[in-house]
Amino acid sequence: MQTRNTFRALMICVMAMAMLVVAPTASQAKHRRHHGASPDRVCARAANSADLTADQKAAVAAACTQFQAAVDAAHSAFGDAVDAARAEVGQARDAVHAACADGQGDTQACHDARDAARAARRQARKEVHAARKQLKADLLDAARAFEAAVKAALAPPSGGDNTGGDQGGGDQTGGDSTGGDGGEHHGATCADYVSYAPADKQAALQAACDQLVADTTAARSAFEAARQAAISTYLDASAAMHSACDGQDDSQACTDARAAFEQAVGQIHADLEAAEAKLRSDLAAAEAAFRSTLETVFAGG
Repeated sequence: MQTRNTFRALMICVMAMAMLVVAPTASQAKHRRHHGASPDRVCARAANSADLTADQKAAVAAACTQFQAAVDAAHSAFGDAVDAARAEVGQARDAVHAACADGQGDTQACHDARDAARAARRQARKEVHAARKQLKADLLDAARAFEAAVKAALAPPSGGDNTGGDQGGGDQTGGDSTGGDGGEHHGATCADYVSYAPADKQAALQAACDQLVADTTAARSAFEAARQAAISTYLDASAAMHSACDGQDDSQACTDARAAFEQAVGQIHADLEAAEAKLRSDLAAAEAAFRSTLETVFAGG
């Protein structure tokens, strides 16, 4: 039970950390840290856990290092793209100054330079927009890879207690089919229960097994949908803040956008906690329904 609680606590940190990765440009680097999970905090929590083995701690630390490297690379690529776009606009602006200086504002060369500058600004906006989309995709890929690595690091050995698995669920056909409460039914599967049941009760028990699988799958799918929605909300709020604060850190628009971002982060935390609570409740309800059928079948048999 303690290992399962450790896993769940770490995975909540992992999901929060994956979303609380801000992608600042160079001018926003001082605003990079926000309240919430961070690679250091997740790694520290794992390193200081008395429930994890040395190998598990090392694996989580390696996952954190890899995640941070991927995030830094994504930020760097985004910053390079923004810098390149700004340089193109700057060059076009310099060309306008050169072509239109000294009373040459009405010359064809000046008009051509201004047209070229407008085209450069449009192209720069497209390039920054594309870079921001790529940043969002890169961060999401890094978050998914990190979550998978931490799950793998904390997974129990094959054949061991599977309570630390996919939010309380094991393999529904080969492991504990009651939702992951390993040991409660001594590792028996639905197929075992059906084969043990009286012949006239096997159909009812098989239906209960199938319903358990459907209910637990639906619960996990709902949780995953909530998690993906939270990540998307975070990345959208982060992009809006970056757009408002790009080169305008002291503006009111930036201050308002940063406040909206912090509010969104708070709501994301609340939504994740609610989704995890609902997942636990739904899994418990599914298991309770299955146990009820199980007890009815075997009570008279």
